[in-house]
Amino acid sequence: MCAEFWNGWFDNWGTHHHTTDAAASAAELDALLAAGASVNIYMFHGGTNFGFTNGANDKGIYEPTITSYDYDAPLSEDGFPTDKYFAFRDVIAKHFPVPEEVPARRTEAPESVVAVASTVPLLQAADMLGTPLHAAGSIPASDTTGQYRGFHLYERHLARGGVLAFGEIRDRAQFFLDGLPVGTLSRELGERSIALPRGGHLQILVEDQGRVNYGPRIGEAKGLMGPATLGVEELEGWDIRPLSLADLAPLRSMAREFSGGGGVAGPSVSFASFTAAGPGDRHLRLDGWTKGNAFINGFNLGRYWSRGPQRTLYVPGPLIREGVNELAILELQGGSTRDVRFVAGPDLGPDEK
Repeated sequence: MCAEFWNGWFDNWGTHHHTTDAAASAAELDALLAAGASVNIYMFHGGTNFGFTNGANDKGIYEPTITSYDYDAPLSEDGFPTDKYFAFRDVIAKHFPVPEEVPARRTEAPESVVAVASTVPLLQAADMLGTPLHAAGSIPASDTTGQYRGFHLYERHLARGGVLAFGEIRDRAQFFLDGLPVGTLSRELGERSIALPRGGHLQILVEDQGRVNYGPRIGEAKGLMGPATLGVEELEGWDIRPLSLADLAPLRSMAREFSGGGGVAGPSVSFASFTAAGPGDRHLRLDGWTKGNAFINGFNLGRYWSRGPQRTLYVPGPLIREGVNELAILELQGGSTRDVRFVAGPDLGPDEK
């Protein structure tokens, strides 16, 4: 028995798109079936890590999984047969009866360009997104707020500048002094300290980039791991606020129309509207944007990141309404454009060939 016949693999941010040759995979399947083996195809159908549901690996280096879980599977992320599907079908037909019905291949999705028209700075809207928890002692993990995934905002006043250090960053932290960005720390890079030029109101936007789903780090806490020190002094007394994006209405009410040209500042949430004839799959491409999440009619499609490999986000057909639809984009760093595109098909990045 082959319990997991790997015919593809998942992708991590910053790597290539993993694929396997359809003919070679089919030949391996043929050999197994010819030997009388029972075979479980893994994966048979690709999928999507919508919202903040992607996992991560950590075998010494933290590696979050991308939004797509297409896996180069016989049935793609959006449910269509691939060359691998038909190669497998031909092999299975040599050993067992197969249905006469053959599924249709993907057709091109509607294409268009949509420009965001209004925006709201995320930090200015924090009061609308969650209630802060005050911890009088050491810096708390984000799990203490009851929000399991997504973003948290840490805040406190600093009397002076210096080197601010933490036990660990889980998983990505953007630092702001009196509203101005001063740097970013990344778990992937093993970064734990940042030099602050002065004191002031410190805000730290922390992103949970995905829970470790294999190995001894399963179940670990997220957020900023203590101790938090400024020089040799441990900093106690923190406010930590969960930022819920389950309802975008508070952000929409605060958004203001863009003025002038240019791109989009971050962190911010920007809004656009577009019309559609009715439900149907789409593929959202965000060239010129840097990092964040996209939403269709309030549904969190998942994360995008310019480092790739993934270049498009899958939009399932039932999310699209007849008439006016809303697109919202949470951009963490800033983008060089206000345009996004719906394109004809998925682009999961260059493969390893």
